[in-house]
Amino acid sequence: MFLNVSSFAAVEWTAQRDLQLVERHDVTPADDEITIAVESAGICGSDLHFFRGDFSPRPGTTPGHEFAGRIVALGRNVSRHREGDLVGVEPLLRCGICEFCLTGDYHVCRQRRLVGEGHHGGMSQRATVPAQIAYSVPGAVDAEGAAMAEPLACSVHGFRKIGLQGHETVYVVGAGTIGLTAILAARAVGAKVIVLARHPHQQAAAKRLGAIEVLGEDDASEKRIADLVAANAIDVAVETVGGKAETLWEAQRVLRPKGKLIVLGVFTGGPVPINALHLAVNEIEMVGSMTYNAKEGHVDYAIALEVVGGFLPEIKSLVSHRFALLSANDAFRTAADKSTQSLKVHFNPNTI
Repeated sequence: MFLNVSSFAAVEWTAQRDLQLVERHDVTPADDEITIAVESAGICGSDLHFFRGDFSPRPGTTPGHEFAGRIVALGRNVSRHREGDLVGVEPLLRCGICEFCLTGDYHVCRQRRLVGEGHHGGMSQRATVPAQIAYSVPGAVDAEGAAMAEPLACSVHGFRKIGLQGHETVYVVGAGTIGLTAILAARAVGAKVIVLARHPHQQAAAKRLGAIEVLGEDDASEKRIADLVAANAIDVAVETVGGKAETLWEAQRVLRPKGKLIVLGVFTGGPVPINALHLAVNEIEMVGSMTYNAKEGHVDYAIALEVVGGFLPEIKSLVSHRFALLSANDAFRTAADKSTQSLKVHFNPNTI
């Protein structure tokens, strides 16, 4: 199957909300585009929202916004890249001319789209994207590590928004991909990290990534949280779970007066509890944070690639399962089921 050199394999959403393998034909990239031979692509928690039915996927679209690979074709106006370059993709499409795009806040552009939702993504042997959203990968980093830069960039952005300092202590609620990569984003600026993790395999991963403490849902952990609150020990709290959970209060309640609360989780169930009086009395600053941007010369995604280079063994240890494209539905089921002890599930598209 797919032996023609001018065709390639990809997976796409069906109307039944599962995935099917299809054959596509190579196209010449537009003047400002590049075509990438995808070497590694990750399943994100937002992809699982579509798989579970929280959101409706667009049938016929190839998912995948966490990916990296080598350039195999260049549009005629592309000068910053060369064929054969290993690149990671910052998967935000935007208009480029609105007030937000012009100031680097393209992540809130009214015409913002995500590669893998309204535009074919990386769960494919080939992906064609605008050249401006591709970034060269540091020399020591491979495609699998580079594909992890996208979720890591979300924490880089959140911490940069609140000005995280190296002397501060961060409390991370949740130990999925965003929570675990947040450990490395905080460590990269010198901060210490305490993690609240539900599952044993996530707790083990948090320790492996350098958290100074890992708490669970037991009495001893609850007592330790009370001690941390009494000691005003937590400067920054990060909510990374989202969904329908009541975890925003779990993050808020540990903060010292004048502490900062970052909301990274994607909440899909409507309003969730916070304690407004606690927020006001303690002058806690709550900051919403979504994806990443490029403000004042700081490109969050490029910073994330550098962080990956500094923590490559740790970041690659998060990839717990690898699948071929032909097994796309099995891969999504594995990622959605924590009894599989999955942390990060990746596709190796070179293997159909």
